[in-house]
Amino acid sequence: MITVEQAREIIAGAVKPTSAVENVPLSQAAGRVLAAPVLSDVDIPPFNRVTMDGYAIVSSDGPGKYEVCEYVPAGAFPKVALTAGKVSRVMTGAPLPEGADAVIQVEKTGGFVEVGKMAQILEKSASGLNVAKMGEDLRKGDLVLPAGTRLEFPEISALAAVGAEPVPVFRLPSVAVLATGDELVPPSVKPQPGKIRDSNQYSLAAQLKAVGITPSLLGIAKDERDDLAQKMAEGKKHDFLLISGGVSEGDRDYVPEALDKAGYKILFRNVRVRPGKPLTFGAADDGKYVFGLPGNPVSTAVIFELFIRNALALFEGDTPAGRLQVETTLFFNFKRKKGEREEYVPVNLVWRDGGFIAEKVRYQGSGHFHALTAANGLIKVPVGVTEIAGGSKVEARFIREGR
Repeated sequence: MITVEQAREIIAGAVKPTSAVENVPLSQAAGRVLAAPVLSDVDIPPFNRVTMDGYAIVSSDGPGKYEVCEYVPAGAFPKVALTAGKVSRVMTGAPLPEGADAVIQVEKTGGFVEVGKMAQILEKSASGLNVAKMGEDLRKGDLVLPAGTRLEFPEISALAAVGAEPVPVFRLPSVAVLATGDELVPPSVKPQPGKIRDSNQYSLAAQLKAVGITPSLLGIAKDERDDLAQKMAEGKKHDFLLISGGVSEGDRDYVPEALDKAGYKILFRNVRVRPGKPLTFGAADDGKYVFGLPGNPVSTAVIFELFIRNALALFEGDTPAGRLQVETTLFFNFKRKKGEREEYVPVNLVWRDGGFIAEKVRYQGSGHFHALTAANGLIKVPVGVTEIAGGSKVEARFIREGR
């Protein structure tokens, strides 16, 4: 049985970044990975820009009264070059008039007056005061963003400022999700005795949507070789196939056998992790990948966060970072019988008194799907550890945003 880190290394070595590039509108580029470097097509700012409402002035002029020779709002361009003894009324974002080298903010004057009247300047200025100089942020031709950058709101702002429209990004992976098991029925069906509703297919779809991917849901495969093979063939049309259930050691867990027949080479099976020990990962010669996940819902969710999220990022050409990880203070006593596996326990992470604390949620094992509705994170319990006292520092990771 391999460790969590060994499993991650195998996945990282197997998943090859796509070379397929598509151009998308800037408005749809958030969350995508940039496929080519972007250079600035202009100086930023493109002119000496006023950063405060006030009066543009020659900085060698001190306090006193000066004639207002022009009004320059944002979006206009100055027509009058200033000389000593003259000022221009300017607004934030406007170009600095020629000849001026500073702006006195209006609060340090006698207030705004009309063009042609005398403005009272109350304080001495200094060259460059309240002025953003042309090109101080970026020069034309400067690198704005390198290829491989994950685009979030700061990057989108930068791309807009340099006119990067449309945006070249790597293609998103196509993902199919398949649930297996004779015991499963769709959520719309009231289960008869011995049956349960399929939740994993939909929870995986939600986790995929959170990373910008809309998956194909292949439904439920029966515990029969032919049905499993048929649905797996459909799933192999996609870059990634996620299969929930059928990977344990049961008499009718046919997934590993079906994967081999479908052309996937199993790269590992069983990981020293809890929940999620039966995790299976494989790759095909045609650049397709498969994850076989345990059927318990908490296992499925945890495995996605620990392994699948990173694999999808690698395919897009990104360096996988996963969710935010923090050091937190355990707010309860933790105890388990064995320390053979690295364990991830659902908790509620709360910011309190300058740090995160991990609050206990009601959790009775990997089949307890409702525990995740009360949790926003997972604490990591290392191999060999069976007890952690409340008040101890532990490693944690968030599993959802905004909580």
